Amino acid sequence: MSNDLVKKEETTIQKQELTSSERFTGMVMKEFQGNVGELNINEYQKQLIRGYFIGIDNALKKAEEARINKNSWKSTKEEDKNNLPITWQNVNMNDLAIAVVHHAKLGLDMQIPNHLNAIPYKNNKTQKYDIGFLKGYKGLEYIATQLSLYPIRSITVELIYSNDVFEIVNKDNTTKYNFTIKNPFDRGDIVGGFGYIQYIDESRNKIIVLSKKDIDKRKPSYAAAEFWGGEKYNYSTKKNEKVEGWYEEMARKTVARATYNAVSIDPKRVNESYAYVVNSDENYYIENHEEKVQEEIEENANKELIDIEEPKQIDAPTPEDVSQTVSEETPKEEQNNRPQF
Repeated sequence: MSNDLVKKEETTIQKQELTSSERFTGMVMKEFQGNVGELNINEYQKQLIRGYFIGIDNALKKAEEARINKNSWKSTKEEDKNNLPITWQNVNMNDLAIAVVHHAKLGLDMQIPNHLNAIPYKNNKTQKYDIGFLKGYKGLEYIATQLSLYPIRSITVELIYSNDVFEIVNKDNTTKYNFTIKNPFDRGDIVGGFGYIQYIDESRNKIIVLSKKDIDKRKPSYAAAEFWGGEKYNYSTKKNEKVEGWYEEMARKTVARATYNAVSIDPKRVNESYAYVVNSDENYYIENHEEKVQEEIEENANKELIDIEEPKQIDAPTPEDVSQTVSEETPKEEQNNRPQF
């Protein structure tokens, strides 16, 4: 057996042993180098990228389920239907690779709750799906503490209720606060919230206060009732019904974002990845996709289905699916649906 043939067989075996996330990582590195240039990432960042595959794959599946459901309801007009499947084959992989590398370089972990979320959205110009990355409040906290201009001891975020006692104390060139929960079983109504940044050098301590009015002003224009509360149309009763939602959690996240964004970042640590991640149009994803997609899922769960056969759901690629050569017996449609990484 020739050396070339041996090397070819060894390469094939290695390729078959790679998991889908490992192949995704290899694709990301290759695309980034081809579009941007030199790439230096460590093993931990590669591990984060492998986790991104899992997070993005789950996001694509949920979004595809929502697309299929929405197209199936009688109330969906033909011109409002989205006939482009939300699968890996229809994702803008060039832009995704660049975004993945920059987020991984900052240490954002998609496997940690409230760190980083993937939001697929359709780009009508390219007829592809772009993947937006929405930083959760834990992700913002991580960036703030890691890149702060001054070392941080701790960050506290709290909501204030009408029966609580809260006051700001400025003494000896240090900002502090007194916060007392007088009745934990009946705290009253939410009146606002505060964030407290405690530095190693306590003279730099900072407190951020938001009234309920300030919190509500930051509510997305397309805020879903399931999250923020309010009225929602019930397709079973054909009436608007009041939905309690998770206002407290959303308000706390709003105060947290304002607090973490108030941390002064060390300009010496601001690199290309930080600039890319921070300058991404996050508000666009918040207002038009994150809650709107979830709202569609919740709405569709209450609607009457058309009696049609539901399209087959495409499962996540297994290592065998990805590495195996497609045989002549495999239908062309199935071949085209497989990820090319």
